[in-house]
Amino acid sequence: MDDGEPFPPRVVLVGFMGCGKSTIGPRVARPLDYGFLDMDEAIEERMGLSVAAIFRERGEAAFREEERRLAAEIAGRDRLIVAAGGGAFAQPATRAALQEGSLAVWLRCELATLLARIPDDGTRPLARSRETIGLLFAEREPSYRLADVTVDASDAPPDEVAQRVVAALRGYRRRTMER
Repeated sequence: MDDGEPFPPRVVLVGFMGCGKSTIGPRVARPLDYGFLDMDEAIEERMGLSVAAIFRERGEAAFREEERRLAAEIAGRDRLIVAAGGGAFAQPATRAALQEGSLAVWLRCELATLLARIPDDGTRPLARSRETIGLLFAEREPSYRLADVTVDASDAPPDEVAQRVVAALRGYRRRTMER
């Protein structure tokens, strides 16, 4: 973080599907006057298919490769809030690209909250069953813990969670400057 900038050039929101990254991201970007990029939406636009269709027609490996490429491109952009896909931070190469020059914020949610939020409609290709979701959550959680900052996103409306993220960014900035 540059001393002239109040916040890092990029903030990457990470966390499990349903934690609110895509909803909270624009609410964090607005007061900071940052842009917003939803990685899943960007990949859908690039590939001309929904995430579910990409998984179905081209496979998870093709999706993860496109996700890694996009993360590398994002590393060169400033004044950007990024909503990473739920599995992006669990992929070492993608995580490294997302962390480069960025501040990663884990939007932590309890599993019960996530289960209530995740629709059972096939739009999330890795959410085949509640049991699968629980296993995937347990598998990915250690990766999310590698984020620089953790914000609880379980118990509040999106605007309040966004305020928590901005406050956490200010606190992180203060701690960094005091070193």
